[in-house]
Amino acid sequence: MRQKRAPLTTQGRLAWLAGVLIIAGIVHLCSILIMPQIAPNTPYARIAARTPVNRFVLLPPVAPGESALPFEDPAMALGACRFDLTRGPVRLRGQLAADALVLLSFHGRTAQTFYAMTDRSALRGAIDVVVATRDQLDEIESHDTEDELPQELRLEAPSLQGFMLVRALAERPSLMGEARERLSSLSCEG
Repeated sequence: MRQKRAPLTTQGRLAWLAGVLIIAGIVHLCSILIMPQIAPNTPYARIAARTPVNRFVLLPPVAPGESALPFEDPAMALGACRFDLTRGPVRLRGQLAADALVLLSFHGRTAQTFYAMTDRSALRGAIDVVVATRDQLDEIESHDTEDELPQELRLEAPSLQGFMLVRALAERPSLMGEARERLSSLSCEG
């Protein structure tokens, strides 16, 4: 003979609903945290498809549906350098115009930004940034003299691979050529 189950009480229903919400929240949070590692079209993958390793490349102008990275400003000229630190540090250097806005950002392989700066950080109009691992930075610093400050900015990368983005503002659409020209003076070498 079959036993009849007692109907759920209000307290039982609330406990069941709370359990469902907690499990749904955990699944949602886990999926958000794992997505950057499993997504095939990451910013690093997009940059890797357009740039060789340790070389600065101007990216095509932003156009609807055809931009190298999502949500880029069409008023910005964009250049990138994909780096791989397995063979040594990478250096980004060049001359920057004093009167134009240039933004630099440095990203690990999963696209997390580990450093960002503007052209105002340039020393006498020159930008010189070394990206390296902790061991590589220790080696570089071992050759420094105590009475002389380093002339470059030294950054520790969170991963062996990543990318640098450089953006130059074109105040009007007609000035996009000048903005791209400002970026063409930069070099990235390993």
